[in-house]
Amino acid sequence: MSCTIVVEGEGSKNQARFQYEWKEEGVTINDSQNTCWRSLSVVLRSTSDSTGFSWPKNVEDSRLSIEIASNERHQIKSEDFGSPAAFRFVLDSLIAADHENGTVVTLIVPQSRAYIVRSDIIPLRLVDCPVVKIVRSFSEPHQLFEGGPVRLDSKSFPAAFAAAAGGLILQQSRGITIESLLRSLNVELSNRLSFPWLSTQVPKRKTLAVVEGGRYGPDNGGTGESIYAAAHALGIDMVVLDDAGHWLTDPRYAHWTKAFIPIDLPDQPDEKFPGQVIEALRAYDGPIDGIMTFYDCFKSSIAEVATRLSLPTASPEAYATATNKYKTSVFEGRKSYQASSVEEASKAVQEGDLEFPLIIKPCNGYLSEGVFRAENLPQMLADIQVINTERHGMEFVIEKYCDGPEVDANFVLCDGEVIFFEASDDFPKSADANGDGKFKSFIELANVLPSKLPKQEVATIRDSLHQSLLRMNLRDGFFHLEARMDNSALEYATQNNVLDLFERETPAKRAPAVWLIEINPRPPAIQVSQAVEHTYGIDYFGLSLLFAIDDKHRVRQLSHPFAQGAQYWCEIIFIPVEKGGVYQSGDVCAELFERRPDLAQSVSKCFCFLKKGAKVADPYEEGIGSWVAYFNVFSRESRLHVLEIAEEVKKEVRFSIV
Repeated sequence: MSCTIVVEGEGSKNQARFQYEWKEEGVTINDSQNTCWRSLSVVLRSTSDSTGFSWPKNVEDSRLSIEIASNERHQIKSEDFGSPAAFRFVLDSLIAADHENGTVVTLIVPQSRAYIVRSDIIPLRLVDCPVVKIVRSFSEPHQLFEGGPVRLDSKSFPAAFAAAAGGLILQQSRGITIESLLRSLNVELSNRLSFPWLSTQVPKRKTLAVVEGGRYGPDNGGTGESIYAAAHALGIDMVVLDDAGHWLTDPRYAHWTKAFIPIDLPDQPDEKFPGQVIEALRAYDGPIDGIMTFYDCFKSSIAEVATRLSLPTASPEAYATATNKYKTSVFEGRKSYQASSVEEASKAVQEGDLEFPLIIKPCNGYLSEGVFRAENLPQMLADIQVINTERHGMEFVIEKYCDGPEVDANFVLCDGEVIFFEASDDFPKSADANGDGKFKSFIELANVLPSKLPKQEVATIRDSLHQSLLRMNLRDGFFHLEARMDNSALEYATQNNVLDLFERETPAKRAPAVWLIEINPRPPAIQVSQAVEHTYGIDYFGLSLLFAIDDKHRVRQLSHPFAQGAQYWCEIIFIPVEKGGVYQSGDVCAELFERRPDLAQSVSKCFCFLKKGAKVADPYEEGIGSWVAYFNVFSRESRLHVLEIAEEVKKEVRFSIV
């Protein structure tokens, strides 16, 4: 059945007419928790408009009606669509409709009485879907959907939108019929939404205190937008404790928090810090359901605060071991030494009969700053003096260097069970034995997911690191681990001008073994977290927030990856700063895409960290590592293809530091 929508533009006689027709092709999904949803699709076509028709300056002022007969119209009010977001989506869909192909719109409609577990779940799971042009959520946090069937008759148009959790405008292509497009969409929806994103459990709004609200704001490529957008979508109120003048106090971001409590945050906390946090919390007149931090150095202290306030947490001792690289190495049973001066380091090497090459790294370091591979004692002693002790403290670790392929291993543990795991390949750094680059450091250069290591090696990594976490008494939470696979069947090599993992030329003499480098009890940096979110459909920041308020029910619901696994191959490209000076260029991402628009279509996310005129620290002289930009490159064709595109991106990025 086809019906007509009439839009009144500027002036009562200024009208446009659109035909709409419901399509029966759709998909209905029942999940394991007795909640159900279905897709409904409608085709909109512009049929006629009066001469000089124009939309109102404020599009939301448009007046719509459904033409039932030649002289009978049924007026539609904006509130009939259920939400301002749904009404705006309808207007955008009509604006996009043309005479020939029209616009194909699909609605995701819950069919049983249930609450949405995260209000932006539809855009989150439809990210980078090849058949979707635009995706919007119509939902509010904790929204209850009554469910039930939706009638598809002449007057049902707004009611269908009011019943929907979100809407999609499909990507139409020449030569592809609407029927074929909808069949492709049904495959995608089954892959992306076949998990319990609806719940019969009545939600409760909770308040979470966060100590250290993010060092960098959205303007500087920080994680803030990901964290606070997730909190809003999950219906979590955020109370932030951080230094006065923090970027969250900017009026643009003030709505992200329920309260901001100023407190002096140290780089390295002491035994008084937990008491200071508790005292600061007394300034907040309201309940606190959980407390957390994304800053590794604060993890043990904030766990002590949570323990004293009877809030959900792992033990302070577990975090103290996990966030100290020396304690982690000793816990793993490795021959490691801790020192705080060149004299102590020299003595440790000589008395410990250590063989070079060795790794030196701060016990409480981050961003791979102060990490060196030393080939001999003089080099080691020179490298130690470069460690930025103000940022990372005096203590550092000395231990064997493992040259096996490095992986990032991300775990979601719930009651000790691995409910999500993924591994990606961390490509050689410039300081690795097989690395390349003028400045020898361990700053990230490239990361590719999923991992290419043999399945049995990935399984060994998962099982071994899982047991390490359990032995450390870390049973609930998100954990980002870095490890190497000693004696792997694969090694990095360049073949046909492409660097990747290939079968070793000389087989390993011993069985593969996992070498744990470090444990980060929080999500990885924004580049990696975004790459995983796009590749698997899982938001690490949102899960971390839920763990902090002990909402394991939603943790389990939101830890389901796409049914078919990774939707594509992805490489994260890090463009490092290799010398100090003044940055002379602009936004390298925008400049590249203007010059090479063909590369832009293969990049899901990117960001330029530097602005023209910025002073850049010398990574070797000042011990501070940084990046110019990053690009998350993807390919649905093959791993080789994504590596080739990424190499082209790296070659084409242009900037100057003088």
